[in-house]
Amino acid sequence: MQADRTFNIATLVEEQKTGRFAVGLLFWCFLIMLMDGYDQTAVSFAAPAIIKDWHVARSGFGTVFGAGLFGTLIGSFIFGYLGDRLGRKKAIIIGSLFFGLLTYASVWATSLQELMLLRFLAGIGMGGVVPNSVALVAEYAPKRLRATWVTLMFSGFSIGAGSGGLVSSALIHRFGWPVMFAVGGGGSLLVALLLIFTLPESAKLLVIRQRNPQMLRRLMARLRPELDIPADAHFVAGEVREKQRFVLKLIFSDGLAVITPLLWIVFIANSMALYFLQNWLPILMEGMGIDPRGAGLITMMFSVGGVIGGLILCRFVDKHGVLAIISLPVIGFPVVALLGHGSSQGWLMLAVFATGFCVVGAQYGLYAVAGMIYPTSFRSAGVGSAISVGKIGSVSGPVIGGVLLSMHLPITELFYLASLLFLVAAVFSTVLALLYRARFSEQAAPVVAPEGTAEQMQRSLLHDS
Repeated sequence: MQADRTFNIATLVEEQKTGRFAVGLLFWCFLIMLMDGYDQTAVSFAAPAIIKDWHVARSGFGTVFGAGLFGTLIGSFIFGYLGDRLGRKKAIIIGSLFFGLLTYASVWATSLQELMLLRFLAGIGMGGVVPNSVALVAEYAPKRLRATWVTLMFSGFSIGAGSGGLVSSALIHRFGWPVMFAVGGGGSLLVALLLIFTLPESAKLLVIRQRNPQMLRRLMARLRPELDIPADAHFVAGEVREKQRFVLKLIFSDGLAVITPLLWIVFIANSMALYFLQNWLPILMEGMGIDPRGAGLITMMFSVGGVIGGLILCRFVDKHGVLAIISLPVIGFPVVALLGHGSSQGWLMLAVFATGFCVVGAQYGLYAVAGMIYPTSFRSAGVGSAISVGKIGSVSGPVIGGVLLSMHLPITELFYLASLLFLVAAVFSTVLALLYRARFSEQAAPVVAPEGTAEQMQRSLLHDS
């Protein structure tokens, strides 16, 4: 490989040993996901205090939650495209600065209408960083560890979302609800500035777009410090359609005509359940008689369970591909149905933990699967489109929750209705997994090979380069 001074990026990535470069990449992407998760849920933890302060109906927060998530729908699509054109790094930094500023501005909101507008605008930046972070990590991860790396990175989102419970329990009673937005906005801006100096650009994208060969060589030297990479080295991305311009029909081509819509349906169903629960749990817990501090801590267990569920699921995704995402919706169906029957705070913490394990864990799996399905030339746009369409569920879940609350339905019935979404996700993810295995059987099936040949066989697989 070094004799002719031509280096295959896919091979360099596949044969890397996990070192400082990989740890740094995961750390910084984890950190921005942490701030994204915190800022998305800050309004949920602030909501009970705002309701008392402004004397507004709790059902009115359905539109506030929905507006923020509608912003993420638009942002994931726009920034997914920008990430493929301008670069993953620039898109992540711009999105982070944008949602950091708008979250901080929410400190001065004086009405639900103002808060709704600010959450919508902040959501555009929040939605923008997710597909680009997923694509960036997926493009530096060896195929055998891709789902694990994406899940480790995205666990920052759930940890950030859960940390809102700690902040609200510790600070709202002392400083009021604006502290939630001050912590989130200030932290996001700080992280965004640090990313300018620390976050690497996608090496594969630099090759495909034929940009900045000096930066590319420095990145490869950091990725593989044991290799002697000459100054005049030539790099190839090592996959098909390296120079193909993205058009929407690509995500429906080459066996994806049915797989992409199925992925979208599963994203919609799981996102609807996830964001209904994530946004309304603090209010629902207080409606069940739990004090505000206890409600914050119980809701935090939703994210804790999600992190653990995602980390467990990711290893199954690496080994078994799309089939692995079926299990959690199946388990989550009865768990969520029984959630409204809780009486003690300890039981509720356990049930909410199990719920987060299933619904957030499944969302992790979907992000990892989306990163596996699409090739580098349009991976960010492919993942971004799936996330954008999934936001239909993200937006409608909290809004429908607000409508149901305004109907004064018993809380037990609310959880019964939420559990039906898990059933939908289980059915369609099963069909998705079977079709994916049939179309991309080499990639989806676990590799069984003698010791020492596994990496060579894995590098021969088609899509995941």
